[in-house]
Amino acid sequence: MTALTALAARRLPRFRGARPLALLVASFAVVVGSQVGCLLNSSAGPRTATPANLPAVNGPITPPDAPVMNAPGSLAQIDHSIAAWTHNLSINDKDFLSAANLAALYEGRARLSGDVTDYARATDAAERSLGIQHDQLDVLALHARLALATHDFSRALSEASMLDRTAPDQPAVLAIMADARLELGDVDVAAGLYDRIQAIAPSPAITARLARLAFLRGDPTAAIKQAEGADAAAVAAGIDGPSLSWYAYLAGTMHLAAGEPEAAATWFDRALESWPGSYLALAGRARAAAAVGDLDAAIEGYRAAIAVAPQPDALAALGDLLALRGDEAGAQQQYDTVLAIAKLQGSGGLIFNRQLVLFDVNHGRDAATALQLAEQELTARHDVYGYDAQAWALLANGRAAEADAAMTMALALGTPDAMLLYHAGEIALAAGDPARANTLLQQALAIRGALDPLSAAKARASLHELP
Repeated sequence: MTALTALAARRLPRFRGARPLALLVASFAVVVGSQVGCLLNSSAGPRTATPANLPAVNGPITPPDAPVMNAPGSLAQIDHSIAAWTHNLSINDKDFLSAANLAALYEGRARLSGDVTDYARATDAAERSLGIQHDQLDVLALHARLALATHDFSRALSEASMLDRTAPDQPAVLAIMADARLELGDVDVAAGLYDRIQAIAPSPAITARLARLAFLRGDPTAAIKQAEGADAAAVAAGIDGPSLSWYAYLAGTMHLAAGEPEAAATWFDRALESWPGSYLALAGRARAAAAVGDLDAAIEGYRAAIAVAPQPDALAALGDLLALRGDEAGAQQQYDTVLAIAKLQGSGGLIFNRQLVLFDVNHGRDAATALQLAEQELTARHDVYGYDAQAWALLANGRAAEADAAMTMALALGTPDAMLLYHAGEIALAAGDPARANTLLQQALAIRGALDPLSAAKARASLHELP
C-alpha cells in the first residue's frame, strides 16, 4: 500500500506566497531635496489630481501578490541596485532616501523570488528611513504594505487608516485598507473601498481584486470574466513582464477553481510566456496537469516551481504525487522540507500558517500543533479560509461539532471552492449528517480537477462508505 493510498483510507482526520506587493525602479542619482515618492511608480493608471493643499501618496496599488508595472523583472537588476543603495547608506547613515529605496527593493525582491525573509529586511530599512525622516508618506505607505505582505493585517489597516486621515482618497493607501479589510473578513467594507478606488483610479489592479471578490461571494462565472477583463486591460495599458504574467495567472486560477483545467493551463502558459520564472504560474500549470491526470507533467511542473521558490503547498503537492507513484523516499524529502519551513517560520510566524495547518492534518501529523496554528491564523486573518483551517484542525482533534460550526462560517459567503466543500462534507459526515455529507462531497468532486489527488481520493473513499 502506498503512502497516498494509506492516507486516503483514513477516516479521520480526514483532515494556499508570500504575498508581496511591488517593486521599485531604482535610480542611481539622488537629487537633494527630492521626495522618495518620486521614485515609486504607481500601476494605477489614470487618477484624479490631488488638491494642492493636500499631500499625495505615490505608490503601487497592484494586488498584494502581484509585481508592479515598469519594475525591473530581473533579480540581478534588483541585487545590483540593492548593492548601490547599501553602499550609499554605509557612507552616510543619515541617508533616508537610500534606506527607503532599499526597503522598496527588498519588498520587490521578495515578490520575484518568493523569499519572505526579504520582508524583514524591507521593514528594517523602512523603519530606518522613517527614524531619520518620520513624515515620508510614501515610506509610511510602504511600511503598511509590508505589514500586509507579512499577514499582519490589523497593523496594515491601522497604519493605512492613519495615512488616509492625513492624505485622504489616495489609491495607494485605500488599496492597503481594502486588502486588509478583505483578509480580516470585512468583505462588504472591502468591496466599498474597491469601488471607491475604481472611481478615483480605474485600473486592471482593481478589476483583478473584483474577480477575487466575485469568487468569494459565490459567482465563479463573474470571477472569470473579471479576471480575463483585467488581463485584457493590462495588455491594453502596455503592461508586460512579471506584472502582465500575474494577470494571466489570476485568470488561470479562476478557471481551475471553476473546474476548467484545460482553459486554466492555457492561461498559465500565457503567464509563463510573460514571466518564465513565475513560480506561481509553474505551480498552477502543475495543478492543471494533475487535474487532467498528467502526473508526469504535474511532477515536472512542481519541481520547476520549487526550484524557483520552495513554497509549502507546492512541496506538499509534489510529495503527494510522488507518493502516488510509489516514490516514498522522494515524497518524504518534500514533506521534510515543509517541516523545515515550519521550523524556520517559528511559533510567531503568520505567512505559512494556513498551508502548514492543511499539511499537518492532511498527512496525519501533529493535530494539536495544527489547531494551535489555525487559531493563531484565525486571530490575524478571520476570513473564510481562516475558518476553514480552524474547522479542519478541529476535526483532526476529534471535535466534530465545533468543526461543523467553524465550517458554517467558512461557507457563509457561498464560496464555490472545492476544498471548502470537501472539508465541509467530511466534517458533516463526522458530525453524523450523512445526507449533507453526500451533497457536499458530490459538489466538491463535481468541480472537475479542483481537488488535489489526495483530497479527491479521500472524498471518493468517504462517498463509498456512506450508508
